[in-house]
Amino acid sequence: MESVFALLIGGAAGVVTGLIGASGVMIVVPALVVLGYSVPDAIGASLFINTVAALIVAWTYYQNENLNFKQGIWIAAGTVVGAQVGSFIAPSVPDVGLSSAFSIFLFISAVTFWGRGIKTPQANKMSAADDEDNTTQPPLDEGNTTQSSLDENNTTQPSLILRLLRSNVIISGLLLGFLVGILTGLIGAGGGVMILLILVFIMQYSMHEGIGTSTLIMAFSAASGTIGHALTSNLPLRAAIIGSIGTIIGGRLAARFANTINEKVLSKVVGGVFAVLGVVMLMTTPPPNV
Repeated sequence: MESVFALLIGGAAGVVTGLIGASGVMIVVPALVVLGYSVPDAIGASLFINTVAALIVAWTYYQNENLNFKQGIWIAAGTVVGAQVGSFIAPSVPDVGLSSAFSIFLFISAVTFWGRGIKTPQANKMSAADDEDNTTQPPLDEGNTTQSSLDENNTTQPSLILRLLRSNVIISGLLLGFLVGILTGLIGAGGGVMILLILVFIMQYSMHEGIGTSTLIMAFSAASGTIGHALTSNLPLRAAIIGSIGTIIGGRLAARFANTINEKVLSKVVGGVFAVLGVVMLMTTPPPNV
């Protein structure tokens, strides 16, 4: 029975990653704790499952030309180091405060993405135009090309800080990745929520390309966090492997579906899933010890 439950947990986590490019940690960790695993062990298994899900989903988005490898790889490199730091300081961080703060962050992200999906008819026309451009032009593979082409379409010039972030791909990528990686090691997530916000609202990726690139980055950070938990003997392989089988199926199916819907609908889906995950995380957060 435990194996079946772990399989279903992995499948649900894969669906989350395939739809929104973020980790299913809010599902995996509480469920494994219910099964009797310690929180560090549950986080270790979550990172393992998250790594598999991210690789499967990233491959699916790559097949649909919705993954920017050259720019994403620098953020991924930063997460590798950051995840190691987060993994080693995780045992000393109070679970309740961290989980509650992240739940609030999820709700804010949900409103942000939902608003993007219903913003204006003009935004929808731009999305449709982007879809037409994608059929006649090769995928945007160069990081600077992505930003310059989008900046030309903007009516307002970005601030100096944003221009620096976009132009200094290596430095900004390593720094942002390091910070996201710390979050990964702390709560067992691949930092997908933060990465997606950065790519879509700062780097101005489309939703599809943002999710695809986010999962690539998340694969590196989650793998690094998995190694960190394995070194501290907090990786239950049986639960991790069984959960990974489910996540392969769920992640592949969800990612294929996400690549068939338009930008507007996908933004609403991302916002809705973030809201649900925020509720789940608040409901499963244990009360503080008094």
